[in-house]
Amino acid sequence: MKKTSWILLLIFAVLAFFTYRYLNQEDTALRSDDFAIENTNQIGKIVMWDKTKKRVTLTREDDGWQVNGKYPVRKEAIDILLQTFENLDIVAQVPKAAEENVIRSININSTITEIYDKNGKLMKELYVGDGARASTTTYMMQKGSKYPYEISLPNWQGVLKPRFMLNEIDWRDRAVFRIPSDKIKTVQVEYFSPEKKELSFKLIRNGNLVDVQKLYGLPTKGLPIDKKGMYYIKGFESLVAEAFENDNPKRNSLVTAEPFCEIKVMTNTGELRNVKLYPVPGRKIGQNEKGAPVRAAVDRYFASVDDNADFMLVQDRVFKRVLAPVNFFYEEE
Repeated sequence: MKKTSWILLLIFAVLAFFTYRYLNQEDTALRSDDFAIENTNQIGKIVMWDKTKKRVTLTREDDGWQVNGKYPVRKEAIDILLQTFENLDIVAQVPKAAEENVIRSININSTITEIYDKNGKLMKELYVGDGARASTTTYMMQKGSKYPYEISLPNWQGVLKPRFMLNEIDWRDRAVFRIPSDKIKTVQVEYFSPEKKELSFKLIRNGNLVDVQKLYGLPTKGLPIDKKGMYYIKGFESLVAEAFENDNPKRNSLVTAEPFCEIKVMTNTGELRNVKLYPVPGRKIGQNEKGAPVRAAVDRYFASVDDNADFMLVQDRVFKRVLAPVNFFYEEE
């Protein structure tokens, strides 16, 4: 081979090496933890939105977080998001060869997340994109940065974007009742079917004493047990639904029917929470000897909360404790 050819080959190899280095170089200006927020206790507000105009605002209040200034936030949801902020870690800078496509994708599909401290000062603004590396990491950028990165959490693989939810209802606390027992003044439970109507009752709390009143039929024999009344009232401290069903197409027809049961809880300050329960038919489990479908026992209810302000799905195993009959509170003869 001629000497000129060797020189040209060498030049080509050197250029190829430096081109490769350039296309895959990392931005050394950022440390691996520069996306993270070390002290999430300083966060006072989180605003998330995207190009489709979906938007949620989470604010820290004295008694917990609120979504869009209207509803309490599910504790587990906000805890997961704050832990995510605290542990964001750079896995790699996106290679130069892929950079343009990734930036374009982030500009179109990202969830823009603005994080403010308790004084309203912007702490970080993140652009949370789609999954990378077969959905084991997440593309992200920071406002003002030229470079996209692959981000993950220590000892964890997966896409982080689902944690940045943009639907208000996904953030809402699913508690049907969350009332401290010492704040409860009265509880009334009314059953509507003829065979259960006489099981209806009302409890009136006075300090550590609970008066039991039967709503229908002859008075119950025996003396009420105060400890049972107090135990029962504590059941309203945390009764959580399985899901919101506000968009259920059967909602309007169901709430016009007679409920299985209505529960009213009044606090010491006069606030009233009322919940009507409607049975959800059990799933089909077979046929009887005549070929008619046999269904499992009802294990869920639809719950119409506060005059149908919300419609929810609740489990019988969760609500069983407060669906007691009046004779639960009395001594057995």
